[in-house]
Amino acid sequence: MKKWWILWVLSIPIFLISYVYSIFITSKIAYLSQSECKPMFIFTPQDVQYCSDIYPVDVLLIALKTNPFTYIWLLSGLYLVGFIVYLIIKKIRS
Repeated sequence: MKKWWILWVLSIPIFLISYVYSIFITSKIAYLSQSECKPMFIFTPQDVQYCSDIYPVDVLLIALKTNPFTYIWLLSGLYLVGFIVYLIIKKIRS
């Protein structure tokens, strides 16, 4: 069980670094001109006044398209949550 804790502790910095790189870098879309950012919108309406009004789900989807680190962020986040759920279920059963 100790090796799983080591893996869990190592996945925390991987999660944080990949989150900062993928989401914060992608959220800079708010500073683009409207002609550059509006074609990237998926769920955000095309009639928004500013590119900073982009929906968070669009930021995530654009990050998935442009940054491969977003997949690392998602997988490490799912691992962190899954490990915590596993520990809770194990604690409840014992």
